[in-house]
Amino acid sequence: LPFDYMISQMPSPAERAIQLGVEDGDEAYEQVLKLDEMYKMLSPPKVYNNNFASEYLLKVIGDGKPETSSHPRLSFLGNDLQKFISELSYQISSLKSNSSIDRRKDVKPFLHRCLVLKSNGEDALHSSKLSEQYNVKNLLNEWRKTCEKLYTFGCIGFSRHGVGNGVTVVLTDSRCNQHITGSGSFERSIRLPAAIKAAKNAGAGKKYNIPLLTKVDEYYMDIADKRILPRAHMDKYLRRLKSKIAALPVDAKGQPLTDDSDGEGGEDTMGSRGSYTAAVAGVASALKAVDMVVGGESVNAFCAVRPPGHHAGRELRPMDAISNGFCLLNAAACAAIYAAIPPAEGGHGLKRVCVIDFDVHHGNGTQDILCSTHDSRFLYVSLHAGGAHINGYDDENDAIILGSAKQEGIYPGRCGDKSPHPGVLNIPLGRKVTSIDMGNALISTVEPAVKKFCPELIILSAGFDAHKNDPMGLGGLSTQDFANLTQILCQIAARCCSGRVVSILEGGYGVPCCQPKGGVFLPTTNTMNYYRSISSEIPDSMQDVVDPNIVQTLDKCAAEGFLECVQEHVSALERCNKIKYGK
Repeated sequence: LPFDYMISQMPSPAERAIQLGVEDGDEAYEQVLKLDEMYKMLSPPKVYNNNFASEYLLKVIGDGKPETSSHPRLSFLGNDLQKFISELSYQISSLKSNSSIDRRKDVKPFLHRCLVLKSNGEDALHSSKLSEQYNVKNLLNEWRKTCEKLYTFGCIGFSRHGVGNGVTVVLTDSRCNQHITGSGSFERSIRLPAAIKAAKNAGAGKKYNIPLLTKVDEYYMDIADKRILPRAHMDKYLRRLKSKIAALPVDAKGQPLTDDSDGEGGEDTMGSRGSYTAAVAGVASALKAVDMVVGGESVNAFCAVRPPGHHAGRELRPMDAISNGFCLLNAAACAAIYAAIPPAEGGHGLKRVCVIDFDVHHGNGTQDILCSTHDSRFLYVSLHAGGAHINGYDDENDAIILGSAKQEGIYPGRCGDKSPHPGVLNIPLGRKVTSIDMGNALISTVEPAVKKFCPELIILSAGFDAHKNDPMGLGGLSTQDFANLTQILCQIAARCCSGRVVSILEGGYGVPCCQPKGGVFLPTTNTMNYYRSISSEIPDSMQDVVDPNIVQTLDKCAAEGFLECVQEHVSALERCNKIKYGK
């Protein structure tokens, strides 16, 4: 029995004396025994009635006593489980009077212990030699379900107003605006104000359960730059990128950053003196989001950051891509690495992290970093435009450049047409991504694969360039399709990992020109209304100089485009942020 818990519910002698109105507890007379009250006191709390674990699992690990386990060498798991359940109940009951600040300090280490318990149990079951009557695979699944039930129960129990269950956090950082591209680039600075406005339209910063964090701590900038980025990108790539950016004039804009020694490959990835800081801020935001989600401060998170990152690999232009596709540093891959590395090395020690990429382009950089060879900690899933019937040529003259009207294949090329090993699930969806193909792939292919992998965290590379009005012209999805897509992925996470999802902005370029001053363009009524809607988010120093050749293409996004996609994405994350015990 959880004696610590029961004793904690009883008043001390001094408290009892005060209740009876006497000065000395020894002088208090015994009251008539109330058996019903005694029964309530002795009954274990609801959490202790072990409805967390199935009878099948308890038959193997026991309920805390060696004699109740059919496999004595695993009885320590039953003992550890019962101790954790008892302490969980005690912690939740004792926190009733604590403030939300105190609760945040308590919840993180406790929920982390739950995931450590899960990891240790998996190791023990993997190494155990059970008789043929027990299926190790089934026992592993039951153990994982049990620990996730405990995590869910703890997350719900520790939650309070604006902290924990029912919370979606939105993170951004104004330093991302320091990345300034050229006038001909679809990846423009204005995307960030549009994304923030979209998140606010969904309630970020207004609703208590969608807090908006507008600057990432320097602590995360430091660990991103010094500890995590060197694990994701090769040192020579980081040094080259830093030196390239540092050599730019202070007022430089739209300068090639990823061209090689021959001057090739920099056509689409341009920037300025602040580009490296902007990219590090994006990675730091993702690391902070992982901490908040895994630590139970929120169920899910959205990082409104730029530049995008899923084409940035270990080295320049990964997997034989012709360029870096607007990307400098890979925030999604860094977040996955941070979640998976051991606590002794500054991470969370998660056993399995799944990255699901629904940008219209294959995330060759993420696959290169996490899955160049099979690493059992990672599963990379990509749903993108492409396929062997489109990219099936080897002629080196048929270079595929992101945003080029001359491309015959689809950027980044053939690397996303097949899945090289079990740690990669590439799903090319043809020349144009449709809602029917996307839905079929999610239900028939993605959901079973993710369920089998059983991740402890899902990271979304959230690209919105498969929208029907996006200037890339590779998609036919509506804003409602993105809402449905997000909801399905969150439901998968709810079944696998208590809903833990970190979403990181990648592509999506359907933002009308937002610089109606200086005679750059003559705004239509739609674009003027669009500008007014996001003008409060645009810094005074920001300029949105757009090539006249693409202004008309972007104008149609004033009716429906990038902003509406992000808004529906954040709204869907909020709808799915209420995890339930037993689900």
